[in-house]
Amino acid sequence: MANLTFENAHLKLVFQSGIDEYGDPIVSSKTYRNLRSNVTAEKLAAVVQALMTLSKDPVLYASTSRTEKIEL
Repeated sequence: MANLTFENAHLKLVFQSGIDEYGDPIVSSKTYRNLRSNVTAEKLAAVVQALMTLSKDPVLYASTSRTEKIEL
């Protein structure tokens, strides 16, 4: 029987840091590593809200990614 084992997770915030000469947004990102495996969506939303208040650039979106190991 196969199992999934949590290895790591990341939170990525994507900011609009300006507009280029063609009118397209210039984006930058910041990745926060080492999220816990049991973090809830509510807690992540609270963290994103707090980080948004510290940034001079608006946040376009936030995303998470998880890596899990498949054990056969």
